[in-house]
Amino acid sequence: MLVRLACGIALAASLALPQSARADCAQEVSKLMSRDTEKLTTRYNRVLQRIEKQGESPNLVAEECRITRALQPMLSDQVAALRQSGCSKDPQVGAMVADIVRGHEDDLAMLRKSAAKPACR
Repeated sequence: MLVRLACGIALAASLALPQSARADCAQEVSKLMSRDTEKLTTRYNRVLQRIEKQGESPNLVAEECRITRALQPMLSDQVAALRQSGCSKDPQVGAMVADIVRGHEDDLAMLRKSAAKPACR
């Protein structure tokens, strides 16, 4: 009973705060998103498309490995920061944050496959 009362008071206090006192998640998410990460992801996808169209050449595989080594820690850090921000619980941007995290996790899975190739070791 006491726990419910404490939770109810905490919820009422958080709802009573003015909008400016709440975390502005849209602004926080835009700060967490890195242009460098997005550029490297785009470059990685282009290299994969070229490999798919032209076949695996030593230069393309080397480029894929270089990008993988640079991009993997950046994406991991970004996913961790987005999760720690708590913005996924915000009703206005929560779905967007969840989509971003899901997309980055998919990209990380692809990067792990690339890093596991014998040519990248």
